[in-house]
Amino acid sequence: MENRIDYVDKHLGSLEDFVRANSKYYLEVWRNNKIKFNFAAFLFETLWFAYRKMYDWAIIFLIINLIINLLIFLVLIKTKFYMGGVFLVFLIRIFVGFKANDIYYNRAKKKLEKYEFEPEDKECGTSLFFATVIFFIMIIFQVILDFYSEINLYYGV
Repeated sequence: MENRIDYVDKHLGSLEDFVRANSKYYLEVWRNNKIKFNFAAFLFETLWFAYRKMYDWAIIFLIINLIINLLIFLVLIKTKFYMGGVFLVFLIRIFVGFKANDIYYNRAKKKLEKYEFEPEDKECGTSLFFATVIFFIMIIFQVILDFYSEINLYYGV
């Protein structure tokens, strides 16, 4: 089994074609054995996964964030542990920041091998459309939570 550096060097053109946007950054990171923090993935974890066409990861983190928001708004906001949910989100984002490049590399490698190093166009590059859809889902959910929270605070339910 070849190591990551050899794999990237051997399939440089295919990986570059797969990543497309910002390929120089990812190829440089993947050629290095050091862990590099991905600040974009840290700040926008769910949206970053959606943008990079890792739909399964985007949906997983969307659900995790929705559950944590529900926990904060429905349970923790009434206690002194409110910041526990915020701290949990922060820890998840730190984890994602450190692991995002590896997750993306593994996805690229898997897709390239599946399509014999000539993946379909729909598998490559980025998806601003799906990132936008996820963004609006997040906004809608937050508005619903805020509305429920206001009713709850106003009527003391």
